[in-house]
Amino acid sequence: MKYCLLLVMLCCGCAYSPVDVSLSEIRHHDDAPVVLSGLVEAVTPGEMPESGLRALILPFALRQDIAVRKDVGREMADIFRLAWLNRRVFEVMEYEPSAPWPGLGLALAQARAKGANILVSGNISQYYVGGRTGRTSIGVTVEIHWVPDGSLIWSAAQAATMESAPDKDFALFRSSRRLPEDPTYAVMRTLSESMAAGFARHSAQ
Repeated sequence: MKYCLLLVMLCCGCAYSPVDVSLSEIRHHDDAPVVLSGLVEAVTPGEMPESGLRALILPFALRQDIAVRKDVGREMADIFRLAWLNRRVFEVMEYEPSAPWPGLGLALAQARAKGANILVSGNISQYYVGGRTGRTSIGVTVEIHWVPDGSLIWSAAQAATMESAPDKDFALFRSSRRLPEDPTYAVMRTLSESMAAGFARHSAQ
């Protein structure tokens, strides 16, 4: 009987489970969720072509005055681009990370030179990084211009947060919240996917 019990405990230890069993307590881990605000659309497109959308995205601007804001803007735009590519919002989505936002006129000219008919730009209005023990919060405003005439066809804002929480003790177990290795990536990825779905609703109409 003791041999069977030991075998069961060894098998449980080898399998993945959100519950840790030790001699002193049972510990349950919950993955921290990304909490999204509502998507606020200030400008929406009237009609969208069914095909042939080629987009150029440039590094996002960061309002906060931090030493690495250019690096942050490039990184956030790249995460955004990968999420929109995965969603297949546009047939082509090229990224030009080499220079910061040059202004709308030059950005439109750059898009035309690359054969793009869509220009995607972003402004990071909120950027707080709490790591694996605090609260990470990102807010983004995205603008999409129709390159042939320079008109603004979509403008939307959304924010997302992820945060740790103190362990909670219950009668039979302790619950703790688990954050990913890179909460900043997780928050920006979820935020980008949500905005992609919001824009795609218009192109599907």
